[in-house]
Amino acid sequence: MADDQDRRHGMNTLVGWFATNTVAANIIMAFMLIGGFIAVRGMITETFPSIDPKTITVATPYPGATPYDVEESITRRVEEAVIGIEGVKRVTSSASEGVGRVTVEMEDFVDPDQVLDDVETAVDGLVDFPPEEAEEPSIVKTRRTSSMMSLAVFGELDERSLRYWAETIENGLLQLPEVTLVNISGGRDLEISIEVSEETLRHYGLTLDDIARRVGDFSVDVPGGTLRTESGDILIRVQDKRYTGAEFANITIRSARDGSQLRLGDIATIRDGFEDIEVINHFNGKPALFVEVLRSDAQDTLTLEQAIKGYLQHLELPAELDVQIWRNTSDVLRARISLMVRNGILGYVLVFLSLLLFLDLKLAFWTSLGIPISFLGGLLLVSFTGITINMISLFALIIVLGIVVDDAIVVGESIYHEQEKNPGNRYAVLDGVFRVRAPVTVGVMTSIAAFAPLLFSTGTMAQIMLPVPIIVIGILAMSLIEAFYILPAHLESTSRWSAGLLAALRNRTQAALEHFVSKRVLPLLVLALRYRYVTVALALATVIVTTGIFQGGIVRFVFFPQIDSDHITVKMKMPTGTAFETTYQYAAQILEAGERMARDAEASVGDGAAVVEAISFTVGSQGADTTGPAASNASSNASHLAQIRMELVPGDERSFSSSELARRWRENLPVIPGVESLTFRSNLVHAGDDINIELSHRDEATLGEAANAFKQSLAGIVGVSDVQDSFEPGKREYVFELTAAGLAAGLTPLDIGRQLRFAYYGAEVHRVQRGRSELKVMVRYPESRRRTLSDLYNTRIRLKDGAEMDLRTAAVIREQRGYSRIERVDGRRIVSVSADVEEAVTTPDDVIAAMRERALPELIARYPGLSYSFEGVNRDQRDDTRSLIRNLQIAVMVMFVMLASQLRSYVQPLIILTAIPFGFVGSVWGHLLMGFDISFVSIFGMIALSGVVINDSVVLVDYYNRVRDETEVSIREALVTAVERRFRPILLTTMTTSLGLLPMLTETSLQAKFLIPMAVSIAFGILYASLVIIFLVPALILVSEDCRTLLRRLSHRASLSVSG
Repeated sequence: MADDQDRRHGMNTLVGWFATNTVAANIIMAFMLIGGFIAVRGMITETFPSIDPKTITVATPYPGATPYDVEESITRRVEEAVIGIEGVKRVTSSASEGVGRVTVEMEDFVDPDQVLDDVETAVDGLVDFPPEEAEEPSIVKTRRTSSMMSLAVFGELDERSLRYWAETIENGLLQLPEVTLVNISGGRDLEISIEVSEETLRHYGLTLDDIARRVGDFSVDVPGGTLRTESGDILIRVQDKRYTGAEFANITIRSARDGSQLRLGDIATIRDGFEDIEVINHFNGKPALFVEVLRSDAQDTLTLEQAIKGYLQHLELPAELDVQIWRNTSDVLRARISLMVRNGILGYVLVFLSLLLFLDLKLAFWTSLGIPISFLGGLLLVSFTGITINMISLFALIIVLGIVVDDAIVVGESIYHEQEKNPGNRYAVLDGVFRVRAPVTVGVMTSIAAFAPLLFSTGTMAQIMLPVPIIVIGILAMSLIEAFYILPAHLESTSRWSAGLLAALRNRTQAALEHFVSKRVLPLLVLALRYRYVTVALALATVIVTTGIFQGGIVRFVFFPQIDSDHITVKMKMPTGTAFETTYQYAAQILEAGERMARDAEASVGDGAAVVEAISFTVGSQGADTTGPAASNASSNASHLAQIRMELVPGDERSFSSSELARRWRENLPVIPGVESLTFRSNLVHAGDDINIELSHRDEATLGEAANAFKQSLAGIVGVSDVQDSFEPGKREYVFELTAAGLAAGLTPLDIGRQLRFAYYGAEVHRVQRGRSELKVMVRYPESRRRTLSDLYNTRIRLKDGAEMDLRTAAVIREQRGYSRIERVDGRRIVSVSADVEEAVTTPDDVIAAMRERALPELIARYPGLSYSFEGVNRDQRDDTRSLIRNLQIAVMVMFVMLASQLRSYVQPLIILTAIPFGFVGSVWGHLLMGFDISFVSIFGMIALSGVVINDSVVLVDYYNRVRDETEVSIREALVTAVERRFRPILLTTMTTSLGLLPMLTETSLQAKFLIPMAVSIAFGILYASLVIIFLVPALILVSEDCRTLLRRLSHRASLSVSG
């Protein structure tokens, strides 16, 4: 009989075994806590999660070639070879001066190594590729190496000394076991230039080609094979390698019979210095280079930072040199960790206190302890997936903080209720668990199903956000284990911990709650059930009004929220070919305006606090225009480019946002004549231009006209700024064509081309390795001979018989202007038009909608044959959204199946799922009240909210069904009984969720601005969703019963009419 009773109460189940075996439950709890702590300690930290761009890049340097030459000889040929390869999604190319790049985008679910092999095979199969003067193509699968930190090495030193110290620091960092990747940026590469004048060459009867061949012949390291002797093998080699300018100067150019020698140093100026480009880098007003530390996927960001700071503490530098940490991305990560820990602890305390108001101290303690147990247990589980601690995974932890305790509250409250109802009953704990086990399990599984689509979504954003579903699902799974197998063991005893003031407080709050439920909630519920159609109509009205304020733009949607950062970056682009001195002049004016803005801001505060920590000033180069997880380390060098980066003091220490300071800076600028573009960036994350549209047409002239017309239309939209296109005029070009005299002299176009290339670009005769740097050895005319047009006109062309001809006699010189960059997509020329949007005025989606409505149709009508597509960030967002929506639809079907299986009904799951959009109403109004736009961060909060709504709803509906099955009460009475019984856990869920996120809602730090929209979605959404669960769900159930009764009556009448 005892066995039957044990079996009846589930003592022979796993839950029952753990409930009566405290030792086993404590061992599992300790394993989750200790194992999770160890796992967290061993997880790699990084600022943003690593992503796979799923692209292959084919880069072919073609020194000295124009963009048109690069397009014809490089990019078009590579495109034709790779288009059509299986697994290739899109092929884009860019032909710029001196280099051609083809980017192959792969489909989502292909083997990237196989595609890489196919691309390599296709390019290797090209005939006569690359051209003679071009270098071998580099074919690599794109890998993102994130920049962790830069060290500014600056002081009043010459360029060579500055380079020496930068390389010293670089080598010192590479000696650290934690550091593997270091680059020096911001300066010119080393180069050995051998310069011979035309007069000297003519005097000795030499050509630059002769000098180049001689230098190449006398700087060799040639293996000669193996001499196999009886005493052993002997390697044979000819070694006469030259590494420095002095060694090259000793090369013999010509020997006389009397033994005298003409050496290279006798006839040439040999410069062992830097490449022939112009670039200036200043840091805080002093010449600077930057030592950039990169991290691989296997390296820990915070460990790397500690190692670098430890090295700098022991670094000895000359008095005139300084080193300062610059662009330390780990600062952002450390601030996010601090924010999470601070808000997590405060939220946990608030959750515990809220439980203590209504529950016994023991129940409140063990229920709230489920949060750290579930967190650490979940992190132990997900540590095996390779997830790192980064900005996104910390975001996931904050999301789950508001929902993880819900199942423990429901289970604990059910146990507490059973123990109150049956004091001293040893089976009360099991009765409490089994009453809610099925609905709680289904509720948690539907929450998991809500996040599961993110596991299978494709696109860049899906890769970035992948830690969110993995961590949320892992922690929710562990919370289920904690609620069913650990919590009951600690509540098995019916003893109470609350006594004295605590007991009195709990009794008073319990009495107040019962009074509130009986005198306020239940009468309103009865009224809502009586006028159930009015209740449903009012609920629908709130949805319609909420949709209206959203569609009307009162609450806007932006894909990614604008978040202030601790820096402002200004980039200036003058017309291609602008003299370096002109660019420098205007860049200096921008710098002066920024410094004046900073002084004015500091003066307006009046407390003497600084606004700016440091300023870098670059002319002749620009970095990539992206920040965040999709950031690139690429840079561009040209005389018409400039960049200024102002590092601000931390946001908590200044009175102005970075966007406000950027606005003031822009307003202080003088007029810069002829500037092509001038952009200000002050956001923490910038994935690309807000608007990016590609125009394509077969006719090049028509394409240019259409691009200009579209730019004018786009610039006319209020809130749109920095409109620019990729159809930029290039440098002036002089094109040479042979004259009849040149042909008669036996010259060919190749002869003129080679001699001009040797003279002005130079002949690359050798590359030598010096330390970690690879140096080019160039032979060319002296710089003074390559500065003016008269130098070009006076060039002498050497004929095959040794005679000379004036260039203007041998060729006709024609001037033209091409393009600075030629872009192509899938084999067709395109022009990219891009712009930024001031989101305080409008949004990118609104601008795109306006263009689709009017500007683009008018453009196509005006230029027949024109096509367009939205690319860049717009395409990524479109693809990511489409993938997410498709997977969410599948998730809703999975939720329906789970709910229908548990509730054994087709209608009740629809009622529960209907409650989800009503919960979103609270989220939207929360954003309106708090002054936030809805963004993808908000959407994640809404997904988490849907799990809470379903969890509470299914427990309520399950209890209603239980009452209907076990008693003979009416439908209305069953609904009132279910609400009366489930009100306390619903209230506790609402309170703990809202209070757990309250610290985040009140945060003012820079980091919190990214996370607050998520907290708003959950906290405000759960408040409204609670009303929906208590009043609307019962009303919908009663409406469904009305419909069932109506159908039954109609069916009965139909049967009577047939029988009659």
